[in-house]
Amino acid sequence: MFIAHGEKFRKHARWIMAGVLVMLIPGFIALFTTTGRSDRRGSDLPTIRGKPVDAAVFEQAENLVQAQFAMEQGHEVRKTSDNMDRVKQEAVLQMLLDRKAQELGLQVSDAELDQQIRIIRDQSNKNGQFDLVSYLKNRGVSEAAFEKILRTQLLHEKLQQLVMSAARATPTEVQQMYLPLHEKLTIDLVRFDVDNYKTPVIVSNEEVRAFFEDSKESFRTPAKVKVRYAVFPIVDAQKTIKLSDEEINEFYERSLSKYADTNNVTKPLEAVKDEVKAELLKLRAERAAGDQATELTVKLVRQTDAAKPDFTKLCAGMNVVVKETDYLSAKDKLPELGVGPDFLQRAFSLTPDQPYSDPIAGSNALYVLEYIDGKPSAIPPFEDVRENATEQVKTLRRYAATLDQARTTVEQLKKLVAGGKTFTNACAELKLKMETPSAFTVSDQKLDLPAAASIQQMTLGMQVGAISDLVNTLTGAVVFHLRDRQAANLADFEKDKEQLTRQVLQRNRQALFNDWIQALIRAEQVDFKIKPRATEAEEPAAAN
Repeated sequence: MFIAHGEKFRKHARWIMAGVLVMLIPGFIALFTTTGRSDRRGSDLPTIRGKPVDAAVFEQAENLVQAQFAMEQGHEVRKTSDNMDRVKQEAVLQMLLDRKAQELGLQVSDAELDQQIRIIRDQSNKNGQFDLVSYLKNRGVSEAAFEKILRTQLLHEKLQQLVMSAARATPTEVQQMYLPLHEKLTIDLVRFDVDNYKTPVIVSNEEVRAFFEDSKESFRTPAKVKVRYAVFPIVDAQKTIKLSDEEINEFYERSLSKYADTNNVTKPLEAVKDEVKAELLKLRAERAAGDQATELTVKLVRQTDAAKPDFTKLCAGMNVVVKETDYLSAKDKLPELGVGPDFLQRAFSLTPDQPYSDPIAGSNALYVLEYIDGKPSAIPPFEDVRENATEQVKTLRRYAATLDQARTTVEQLKKLVAGGKTFTNACAELKLKMETPSAFTVSDQKLDLPAAASIQQMTLGMQVGAISDLVNTLTGAVVFHLRDRQAANLADFEKDKEQLTRQVLQRNRQALFNDWIQALIRAEQVDFKIKPRATEAEEPAAAN
């Protein structure tokens, strides 16, 4: 069996991630283990209706949840207090859902389970092979155990659908959702930017050193590598290739589908001969350049007890150009070479003992690398970054001072408006530069405003003429005045009404199910037995 992993898993096997797991219990698609702790004390067990839960059933549910977290995170759950509390809560919720499904007579048949397994297999075959057997084996779980988990998932999904079937979306609700998000809003905006703060900022060496000590990791330099590389240009290889008409005709016959017109009728060779010749020439040249690059790599293979091959000398003997890079980090780009990330990946994989790469294909040439030197990632000494650290401290001080100045100015601005002045006149009196951006709606996805999302959120329910609180931005802060609010276009609403109704219905379904879960927890008098938090000093070190 095969399943799609990662994004493919979530996109194409959505039934697995749907339901209970998506909304409140974030998934029980997990590994299944049977290891328990038979010596668990009853006082540590959660209680339902005042009685401790069955220890064996609870530990099985805990194992299921922990394994699910391991699959999501790619490693075992770290045994922190927060993580273990979350595992305990979700394990109890799973038990409640199992019990409720049983009371309602809900079951999952073998046929339903087989159908979902076929869906996984078909989707993974369509979107990239993924070996479920190997995937589970690497995580210590059998196929039979995984199928049991899928059965549980399907059961919970049935329960969820049953509860959510009572949800409705009234026309009034739909309209109330749409209208506030699509009103046309006009604001007046004032910016307070750090760049406009001109008061000199003085910081001491002690302050800068303390900042460096508190944020050393931000000064860490990345690992770097320096390589020498031989260049095998494809265009040079093209100059040595002569194509016969027979070769061109043969290539054309093998590639007829490439030369079809819009009606899927193959164009005659004479009409596309130049195109066919150019493509064949490129393929032959790439192959020739690749053969030459491979020839070099064969010569670079060191024989037992032989001296290290001389990369530059071998290249000179083959009339191959050799160049050197500067020190490169893994995030550097090399557009002048026309290479992808594999160039740097190969470069960083080289070592003094394994200094040569296999041929690496670029858009215009092939390359063979030789390791020259490397620098590990490191935190530089304070003296080396003193100037940088000093500027960062000054920037932080200027930012804080800008915000303090802005808060004082906004208080004055609001007092002037409260005293009867217009926002425009109040800004003029305080010598503030006011701008009036184009009208927008809360629903606009790409809004050219500083802290756009915060401004959009704050306008909801805001009265016309009101002045916002200060809104922090990356470069300082802004304050805005809501100048005008125009009603949403009802014609546009009618066009989107069907889709909006589905959105509201889904929202109401989720809210209904969440409320049902909370009501179930109260009715069953669940006590999760969450222990009080230790202080930071008392908190034990987290174990992996």
